[in-house]
Amino acid sequence: MPASALSLIRDAETEELLRSYATPIFTVAGLNPRSVNIYLVNDNQINAFVSGGQNIFFTTELLLELDTPGEIKGVIAHEVGHIAGGHLARTQDAMKGTGALAIASMVLGVGVAALGAPEVGMGVMTGGTHVAGRNFLAYSRSQESSADQAAATYLDSIGESGEGLLEVMHKFSGQELLSEQRQDPFVRSHPVSLDRIGALEARLEKSAFRARKDPPELIEAHHRMQGKLYGFVKPTAQTMRKFPASDTSIKAKIARTVAYYLQGDLDKGLKEIDALIAQSPDNPFYHELKGQMLFENGRIRESIAPHSKAVELKPDSPLLRVNLAQAMLTLEDPALLKPSLEALELSMRQDPEIAIGWHQLAIAYARDGQEGMAALATAERFFRASGGDAPGRPSPNRRDALLQATRALKFLPAGSPAR
Repeated sequence: MPASALSLIRDAETEELLRSYATPIFTVAGLNPRSVNIYLVNDNQINAFVSGGQNIFFTTELLLELDTPGEIKGVIAHEVGHIAGGHLARTQDAMKGTGALAIASMVLGVGVAALGAPEVGMGVMTGGTHVAGRNFLAYSRSQESSADQAAATYLDSIGESGEGLLEVMHKFSGQELLSEQRQDPFVRSHPVSLDRIGALEARLEKSAFRARKDPPELIEAHHRMQGKLYGFVKPTAQTMRKFPASDTSIKAKIARTVAYYLQGDLDKGLKEIDALIAQSPDNPFYHELKGQMLFENGRIRESIAPHSKAVELKPDSPLLRVNLAQAMLTLEDPALLKPSLEALELSMRQDPEIAIGWHQLAIAYARDGQEGMAALATAERFFRASGGDAPGRPSPNRRDALLQATRALKFLPAGSPAR
């Protein structure tokens, strides 16, 4: 990915883990968990932020930097404190109707060339840099303290320790004396002070749950997530240096598996993932990764079995279902068209933000002779990739979405639900 580009990434395992941390916090804060979106931003800046409504963004670098599940829970609780405290009011109108990718680019000051249209990327890059330079989402110290106290309340309410949030604050407290250019974006938008740390420390002294530790199985899940993320977002040579063969930790094994696969050494990658599956045969995400490795190396038919196993173990995951449907469609076997179409329709109803799902659904509809539905699915794909329009100028993706929607109207019968 170019240095100037930014992308939102989808990973069923990481999203499920973050959602499991966040849902109890959303609930005690009075938020509907279904109304809060969680996004992963592939970016090497350490940051987390809430914007554009009830949308929480985490950069991959932040998830790699945080050492424990408790630290991630602390960050989530803090960001929810900003939502519940109404600290985002001044940004809502400015970002109303803006896509998640465009929001992330504005906050991080990075272009969105990943949208597939250079002129769109340049347009948002310019706006993004301007907004980020003004610390668009910077909170006042009083708002930060308020969010800290709210976070402590939420964590106490669900029987969790607030020690993780305190650890995060200590991690970044030393950056207060650095120039703004040398500070992590998280510090610029979330100013840390000794007063904040002291106030949170005093609050935690009264908590009955301060000494509570993360359970071993959650720590292992955290390490699995970090190993996978590191393998996918860091250069493979860097991954192999950081996790040599002598490192037998679960984080290292997964990171090496991904690195082998990405550098084209499929045999070594399959050996690693098969060993992981042998250790944990009921982990759906190991089977998912094996299916992905086989699929993207052209071994389509072989990828069906691990993708099917992943769905069998985690039938409620739209992302896993889309992966299986894509593999089945790629085989071009007429017998697999109906199950592929059914899987994709269900997945896109559950999670309409899966961009590749709309593309695969359009292919399935076209093969099934449903030209109107194929055009409509394509319109959805372009619309969701549009990210946001430049002032006075709709993006090419938005224009393509309109063209496909108009085309769909020509084929869809009057009175049909799709119209």
